[in-house]
Amino acid sequence: MKQIGLIILLLVVFLGEVYPQMRDWRVHRRGLLHQTVYNTGELGRAYNAGGTVQPGSPSMEWPAYSSMVLDRVNYPGQHNSFGSGIWIAGTPLGKDRLYAFCGATSNSNGDPIPVVGVYSIPLNLQKIENFPVLASGELNPAFNPDEAEEIIISSWDTPVGVRVTRTSRAWSYPGYDSFIIYEYEFENVSNDTINDLFITFANTFGPSMFGYQRNHGSWGEANFRGQPPAGLGDHFARYDLKRFMSYNHEREGLPEVDFFEQWSAPGNRGGLNSPQAVGIMVLRYDYDHLSLRDQTTQFFTKSDSAGMWDENSKAKQPFLLRYENGNLPGETKTGSWMNPAARRKTGIWQSVTDSTRFADQFEADLWDYWKGRTQTSANLSWWQPVSRGYGFYPYYLTPGQKMRFTVAEVAGYGPGVASDRQYTDLGGAVRAGVDEGAYFNPVPSWYDTLQYNYLGSKNYIGSEYLKTHPLPWYVTPGVVSIRDVADRAIQMYTGDPLMKYDSLQYKPEEAPTSGRYNTISIPVPAPVIRIEDTKAAANKVLWGPQVESFNSPRMHAAFSHYEVLR
Repeated sequence: MKQIGLIILLLVVFLGEVYPQMRDWRVHRRGLLHQTVYNTGELGRAYNAGGTVQPGSPSMEWPAYSSMVLDRVNYPGQHNSFGSGIWIAGTPLGKDRLYAFCGATSNSNGDPIPVVGVYSIPLNLQKIENFPVLASGELNPAFNPDEAEEIIISSWDTPVGVRVTRTSRAWSYPGYDSFIIYEYEFENVSNDTINDLFITFANTFGPSMFGYQRNHGSWGEANFRGQPPAGLGDHFARYDLKRFMSYNHEREGLPEVDFFEQWSAPGNRGGLNSPQAVGIMVLRYDYDHLSLRDQTTQFFTKSDSAGMWDENSKAKQPFLLRYENGNLPGETKTGSWMNPAARRKTGIWQSVTDSTRFADQFEADLWDYWKGRTQTSANLSWWQPVSRGYGFYPYYLTPGQKMRFTVAEVAGYGPGVASDRQYTDLGGAVRAGVDEGAYFNPVPSWYDTLQYNYLGSKNYIGSEYLKTHPLPWYVTPGVVSIRDVADRAIQMYTGDPLMKYDSLQYKPEEAPTSGRYNTISIPVPAPVIRIEDTKAAANKVLWGPQVESFNSPRMHAAFSHYEVLR
């Protein structure tokens, strides 16, 4: 009997190692940006060009806990993504091209299709909490100040032969609570060398569900398009070249009608229903494993490749930034973007006209750096602004080799602040404007309006809301716009001093392999509170004194006093 028991035990252990997990998820809730992370590569939710978001599974929700029932209408909240993921393609030497669409994929109508068991084989999922205060109210003796407060580790295999491990991190520190950093490790677990390996971050941004449902009655990808009849023409995708950041924003933040003044009061949620600028920025891309010029089989024309090879015969990155509508079928559309037998989907900065645009509309000094990198599909940044493939290619990975990327999801209260109008981004004009050469346009804010050519149905962009109203409760003064948040994500990851990257070029190819996470000052944490009823039918808020003795090597400031907000 002992031998039989041992055999059964060994069999259980063996089966547990061989068979993958079921599709599962964990949620980042520590900061103000809440996101659902799956062990399939998906982020937010299973991609859908419309639909809703289930309670408890936020899809890039910012600010957090934003669902409400108003006038008997249920609003799921300030969700800002239709579902995101990652696409991988590669060619094992001597074999056929293989693809894996791990999220942000659909049928030809934009409807969801299964990912698990087709493109993703889940392996692992765990959530680690590194809170300074325990649920009991006591200080956490195991708190590690050199790590994130909340970590989710997920991994999955793909039919390409690449195993993906994703480690995501979130913090609650004021000013650092509106981004999530994702470190990706791509490992070749096959017996074949994989050539022309393509890594594409597939994201959808639609800020926000609440704003579009409240002001327009529906939230769907088609509502954000520039073209009628469904498209409203007031939404813009932009690319911030200096931060490697692709993001979206509304024309003027969708002001609330009925409760504008009430919601605009100090300490309230704010009177704009879609104030978010949300996006993805690349903090690091792998340079070491980029293919040499003579290793790739990619088909190139002269206009596709002139100036794209650097001094080491490697392709300048990013290779792809394509905007698309909500129909994202992998086999008939997005897969062709990653096919080396097809012409590259987005061209490069390379012509004399391009260099003139840099000098006239952007920065002439950055031409040498950006020449040969993707020009994006800027003419579609208003036409179909929601979906995008942000890709890096071509890579060459032998069996057992690993390469690492890091990206961050970021959310801010508008594209910029008032003084940022002096800077320009790629985008911010209707399609006709880009066709006429208006590629780069000034950065708007919710402090003032801007007027420039090719703005579509209205002759302005931006809002004067913050001229006369305070910031809402969830925005840290001094860290307002998506640019402010992105700069702090760079600071958190690299460990470098805080810089304003509108005035210099961030270079993710030079960033560390893994985040430093050990240079940011740490605030005194809030205490754990409990609420009791009293005989007088009032609520009593109680907490202990434990946080008064909190200490850390990088304290922002010593404990001073408590503030209780209603």
